[in-house]
Amino acid sequence: MIWSILTFGRHNGKTLPQVVFADPDYFFWAYRAGVLERYGMQDEAEAVYSRAVSIRIPQKGPQKLVAEYAVHPSVGKFVNMEIVPESRPPHQGSTHTTRLPVFDLSFPWRIASYDKAGGKALVDALKVYLFGDPHYRLTKEHCERFFENDANFVLPAASR
Repeated sequence: MIWSILTFGRHNGKTLPQVVFADPDYFFWAYRAGVLERYGMQDEAEAVYSRAVSIRIPQKGPQKLVAEYAVHPSVGKFVNMEIVPESRPPHQGSTHTTRLPVFDLSFPWRIASYDKAGGKALVDALKVYLFGDPHYRLTKEHCERFFENDANFVLPAASR
């Protein structure tokens, strides 16, 4: 796929796959606010959105793994995400957790609509779980290639 380059705003010069990894908070805000539609990027935004909320969790071993998202009890913002066996009992304690069968880049934004630190923390965790390296460079090519590969996502059959 040939990705359009943003010609406006703080992410001027980037493609949407780059933006969603660099600043998920901004991407989900711009998507919901109709900013991307106003700039003629609706189709690409829809494709990136549907994939960014349904990233496949690598399954290793016999137990089904899920993503457990943690929300700080006093500030109500995302703090951490880890992969856990689905059969493991839910977290007990003051930190609220939510489990999903996919990695969802919108999770911090859905909890607190302005959470730059939460988005960064989630992307940092994904670098480890998806790419095996906390220092993995999310270059333009890496981001675009990731979003072009259907195997990286849990998509409805009609979306493929």
